[in-house]
Amino acid sequence: MRATLPLSGVELRRHDDPEYPVEDPEFEPYAHQQDLRELFRSSGEFLAVNDSPTGGGKTMSWLAPVIERGEHALAVYPTNALIHDQYNQLTDELDENFPGQGSDVAVLPITADTLRTRYAAEYPDAKTNGERLRALLRTYVYQREDPVLVLTNPDILVMMRRHIYGRTGDPGSRVRQLNEFETVVVDEFHRANRKEQNTLLFSLDEMYDLSEFQCALSKIVLLSATPTTRLEHRFEEAMSAPYHRVTSERETTEERPFDEKPTNGWGAVMPPVDLDVRSASTFDTASELLGEDWDDTEAFARQPGRTVFILDGIHEVDEVYTRLSNALDNRTVVRIDGFHRGDLEEKLDDFDVLVSNSAVEVGIDFSVDRLVFSAPDRASFVQRLGRLRTESEPQLARCYVSSTAAASLSEIEHGGRIPRAQLVETLEDAYHDPQEFESFDWRYSAAEAHHHIERRARDANSERAKGIREEGWERILRHFGGGDPPLTRSDVEAHTDVIDNAVERTLQWYRGGSLQALVYDRTLGADDRIKTYDLFYLLRHGDVEFFSRTGFDEVVPDEHDDDVSHLAPYVTGYCTYDGTIETNDDGYGRSVRLEAISEIYGWLRADDGVDDETRKPRELGGISIDVDPDGADRITSIEHLRDEMCEDLDLLCYAVKKHPRQVKNQYDLGKFLFLYPLTVGDEQWCAALGVDALYLHCAVQESQNAVDLESLGIGL
Repeated sequence: MRATLPLSGVELRRHDDPEYPVEDPEFEPYAHQQDLRELFRSSGEFLAVNDSPTGGGKTMSWLAPVIERGEHALAVYPTNALIHDQYNQLTDELDENFPGQGSDVAVLPITADTLRTRYAAEYPDAKTNGERLRALLRTYVYQREDPVLVLTNPDILVMMRRHIYGRTGDPGSRVRQLNEFETVVVDEFHRANRKEQNTLLFSLDEMYDLSEFQCALSKIVLLSATPTTRLEHRFEEAMSAPYHRVTSERETTEERPFDEKPTNGWGAVMPPVDLDVRSASTFDTASELLGEDWDDTEAFARQPGRTVFILDGIHEVDEVYTRLSNALDNRTVVRIDGFHRGDLEEKLDDFDVLVSNSAVEVGIDFSVDRLVFSAPDRASFVQRLGRLRTESEPQLARCYVSSTAAASLSEIEHGGRIPRAQLVETLEDAYHDPQEFESFDWRYSAAEAHHHIERRARDANSERAKGIREEGWERILRHFGGGDPPLTRSDVEAHTDVIDNAVERTLQWYRGGSLQALVYDRTLGADDRIKTYDLFYLLRHGDVEFFSRTGFDEVVPDEHDDDVSHLAPYVTGYCTYDGTIETNDDGYGRSVRLEAISEIYGWLRADDGVDDETRKPRELGGISIDVDPDGADRITSIEHLRDEMCEDLDLLCYAVKKHPRQVKNQYDLGKFLFLYPLTVGDEQWCAALGVDALYLHCAVQESQNAVDLESLGIGL
């Protein structure tokens, strides 16, 4: 099914404001930039959400008032690639728009890689990332008088706050400089999942509530899409800081559509787009692009200007990139994904055709003339379409969506260009939202928070410990205790017991744990030869060979010894990588199957009465694995991985006695919650791993509770 939608552009009103703290006399701010600056000046303490359109200057909205006030600020970005892009953008902004004050501001990009490389050279006596981080911030926060902007990811923020970079029982090893930052900015907050949003909001609320001499945080800025009703309630009722939605009061007068060219005195933040809508299955857009649509694909990419393809899976990126590279001799074709993330600036400067996935979906700044994208859900559709920005002339785009979404979009009636608001409204009906895991909040986020509070209390004296526990419990009730019946301490402790040590090793992290392999990338032109990557993606799609740790050391050149030693403690297996395998006619690679070992038999067969509803997630010490097919793409070295996975795995698991497809359908799970077949004797089960195990457990429990209520005659 195909349809063409002529979409309007989006323009924002500019304002003559000589007092706005940008030194460029021609700069005219938008209303959301003025309003957030006024919050900084008048309130001093707040939680602000800026949901102005993509390309509308959200970065400047917080940067200008922070520079004006000369404060320390910490900006949190969802990916390391975005951190490095924003580092370049912010340093350019400081040079161009704040030449007087900007030269005094230190901008520090902090990731695991920069701590291990860039800052290791600066602090040679520091032996760990935690020691380097403390030394770095001590230098820039305590030993300088000028403002500091720290750019980091949510994992590192949470690790600093929860003292994971320090040593339990040694308060002196904490990253105390975190407490000196007056402002925390979180970019793309709406892209975080439920567990991530809960972790971040609870941590920021706790920091905000500390007395000023303990923590200076007073201003929280979320750069996000329009908040859902659930999040608005959370901001208003659970967070201590007064909540403000920056665009709410003037959104109807400050933003509007335009058809061809922006109005004088207004700025174009999104261009008009002629959108070609086509259908494809999730993770299978490449088959359409390279099959029936190949002539259109090649012609689209040959046009003058810059063309971007944004797909779902790395295997799709690999297929499309390879075909276009071979077909377009006179065009510079580049790829950016989890395996090809180096030389980012050079690629973005030089490309004619860029093939990527979610790695460039958010934030990273580059110009584009035409866009091809897949859209597995509503958020991805809006985000990826938003890569076309800040141009005034109509631009071309093609999207691939499910057949049902394509049908809904084709029914939009229009006599001219379609306002973006009308498109978004249609998308809300076109896409089915998978089940929300509402009970995750009180089952597992509360347990995670309780664990963190207990760690804080153990490190304090008895009097302070009592206050930490009391304040912590009140915060848990605000954030996670709104259900009926009310949440009790015994409820929280019961769920802490369920996951036991997994709270320590999995839930306390921002994203939760996952299985990673240490990879030696042998593909031509690989930028980072040694990297970690998702184990199950490699098993499904990678041309890989696994090794024991000793065998891996023998294969990898000596020049990479330091990288291997640093990353080895965090991985489950070791492999070489030589690209991706060919997918079958349905777009699938290998099939990954888990197999029970004695520990799993003991768990699943503990009692005859144990069933899906009464079984609880469990941390496993090991599990076995097998991969189909048996043909040319068989991983003959799988025994090396099995050896690693059968010992000291420490992985959360939840098992259901059904085939994965049945479970997905029964509990209305989304495409990005992965279930794996689990063989238990001659029975077919399925298993979810890591945080997915907790989500699946919530789905099963919520479904059972709904059945129980219906049996009692209570309507839902």
